[in-house]
Amino acid sequence: MPPKRKSDVLEHPPVAVLDYEAESEKATNAKASDAKPPAAKKARVSSTGEGPSASGSGSKKGKAADAPKCWRDIVLEGEEEGEVPIYDDCNDIRRKIRALQKEPNFKITHWLQEIGNINNNSYQRFSCVAVRCVPANVLTEVLDTVKATGPDGGASNGTYYAAYVYFEKLRILQGKKKTAKRIRNEQEYPYGFSRQQPRGQWVLMPV
Repeated sequence: MPPKRKSDVLEHPPVAVLDYEAESEKATNAKASDAKPPAAKKARVSSTGEGPSASGSGSKKGKAADAPKCWRDIVLEGEEEGEVPIYDDCNDIRRKIRALQKEPNFKITHWLQEIGNINNNSYQRFSCVAVRCVPANVLTEVLDTVKATGPDGGASNGTYYAAYVYFEKLRILQGKKKTAKRIRNEQEYPYGFSRQQPRGQWVLMPV
């Protein structure tokens, strides 16, 4: 065996050269593939109805829920003090009562209790147009007097006030507009009609 040369002993073994750029790219790709994408957030659905469209529908539902279902649910200005301004005269109220009596299954006694426990005698005094026994030569004069003062006749009667409050609440509940006469009365009598019976007026009583 030939002796080793000095140059062979000093020669270094081959060293593997690493491609750092390629290794770095592989590591980056591995991390990217291993990383999981963040879970998409689910949209919140609020039971209270948030958002423009939801708030609009919610407000409509709220208004519908707050709308009165019955005439008793409506409170008029001055009602708690018993001082609701009246803008229909006595003849107007009598006419509305007569129209109400034509409705099927309407009972006047039940209605009088509903609007404020009005006594039937009080109602008869307000609504009845009967005549006492008076001389024939005076009858025409009496009827003319009553006709002329009819809008005030019965103003102090409890039926007048209670019936007006009922019909006014019913008008609001049904969404009916005010008549031209009603608007004119409000302009001429801003505080409403007087509830005092005028003195010296003929009042016809049932016989």
